[in-house]
Amino acid sequence: MKIQLISIAVQLPVLLSEARDFLKISQQDEDAIITSYIRAATDACESFIGRKLIKQQWQLTFNDWNDGVIQIPLSPILTIDKIEYWNAGAFQEITATNYLLDDTSYQAKILPQLHYQWPDPARNIAGIRITVSAGFGEGQNDIPHDIRQGLLHWVAAVYDGGEHIKNQSTAIAEKLWQPYRCVAL
Repeated sequence: MKIQLISIAVQLPVLLSEARDFLKISQQDEDAIITSYIRAATDACESFIGRKLIKQQWQLTFNDWNDGVIQIPLSPILTIDKIEYWNAGAFQEITATNYLLDDTSYQAKILPQLHYQWPDPARNIAGIRITVSAGFGEGQNDIPHDIRQGLLHWVAAVYDGGEHIKNQSTAIAEKLWQPYRCVAL
């Protein structure tokens, strides 16, 4: 399976003004560096919890249907945007009424409807493409509050730069993120 980012999140999970308030900074001359810290905190959080924060679109490419159940390695899944398979020299879209998204499980999966059978792709390699949108939602208010607080603590740790403060603030951030962490069993 290949996973490719199609479109990035259009917003940051915390506002620049929130970060400035948290850092007790009133001037705007450091906005660029603070924004870069917010992006870095977002990457650190997504890596730590194994989930996407703000809606982003991904394309997954498969060789086969994995016995009919497609495991989606992204979380949380907002929508299945498109499922396609290779046939007659081009990708053909499968109608959304032919499949279901099971997002109640620990890892989301796509299943065919009861009397539907996945079509065989006309090539053995990369013959199936699934496009999904993942994230807690479209904006900051869709993200759980404690995740956002953790992001602010992480930004503060990097901004302050002191080793003791950095370790303490990143530990607070990870403690706030811990309940949302996906773990491999």
